[in-house]
Amino acid sequence: MNNIARTIYTLLLLFVISSCDDPAGPVGQAYDRSSMLEFTAKQTIIPLYEDIHEAAKRFDSTLQVFAISQSNENLQKLRDQWRVLAFSWQYVVMFDFGPAQMNDGSLFQNIGTFPVSVDKIESYINVKDTTFKNFDRDSRGIYALEYLIFKDSNTTIQAFVDQPFRVAYAKAISWNIVKRIETVLNQWKGSFSISFIENDGAQAGSSISDLYNSFVYQYEIMKNYNLGLPMGKRAGQTTSESMKVEGYYSCYSTSLLFAKYEAIRNLWFGYARLSLLSSLSAKGFKDYLYTVENGPRLITDTEEQWNRIGTVLQTIDTNLPLQHMISTKDPRLEQLYLEMTKHTRFIKSEMSSLLGISITFSSSDGD
Repeated sequence: MNNIARTIYTLLLLFVISSCDDPAGPVGQAYDRSSMLEFTAKQTIIPLYEDIHEAAKRFDSTLQVFAISQSNENLQKLRDQWRVLAFSWQYVVMFDFGPAQMNDGSLFQNIGTFPVSVDKIESYINVKDTTFKNFDRDSRGIYALEYLIFKDSNTTIQAFVDQPFRVAYAKAISWNIVKRIETVLNQWKGSFSISFIENDGAQAGSSISDLYNSFVYQYEIMKNYNLGLPMGKRAGQTTSESMKVEGYYSCYSTSLLFAKYEAIRNLWFGYARLSLLSSLSAKGFKDYLYTVENGPRLITDTEEQWNRIGTVLQTIDTNLPLQHMISTKDPRLEQLYLEMTKHTRFIKSEMSSLLGISITFSSSDGD
């Protein structure tokens, strides 16, 4: 092989190797992923975790007052603070990676599991166990608190009066939520955000991969468990199970679904929680797609489907509980579920392929 041929061969080999370094390929390399990650960490994730941390502390403080004086007025204040906590949760649940992955399960598993088990909650209250040294995550968390405080006012207060340990159990759950969120927030505000921004590849284990997989996973949760499961759409179901909606006892099920939808959609466009103070321009997955082949076409398709879902949602009154709509077989839910199912193709199958990011979570959808 002469010198010229050897040189050409070497250059081609280097090109192939560099192209294989990143699953997104040479086109994907043109996108400044670290800038997207910096925007997401500083303007989205940390401020939203700060929001829910404050909401959890306010709930806990209000619960301390209720523990002393179990009046209707204090119960209503407690319910109001729970609502703020539950809605704040919808906006951070997508960031259930990194610090949110704990030794005993993820933050989502430990404080956001729904539906809860009434039998388990009552059993732990009866035996006066607040250790939480078990895997019964459906006996604690935000939705266990919901069960405890959202019966009719007289029944709820009487239950706390009749079972004083009920207050202790609620307080233990509340403090557990505060401390877990605080742990995650402190790590994001510390060294983790730096490593998150620097880990800007697209391979499994990279920050973009974690962010994308969590984005798609929570969309699947919304479609399959916020909506599909209570509608009776999951494998093995023969009928609807309306009690399995998120927010059943508070009757906030529809508005919580709307909030989760908005939070997921925000991540697609890029969402600055502190937009007025931000020196960073919004960067979401939409911006990333502009830099890859066929990305603009997928952006058009994806946003058309976002709009179709939004059109159905606009016809639904958020004050009408989802469980009521399921029980009455409201046809709008069938249309909503259909449009959400169609959307999986764009944000999961096609987006994963174009960005070169593998789906790393287990899915039983068959799509």
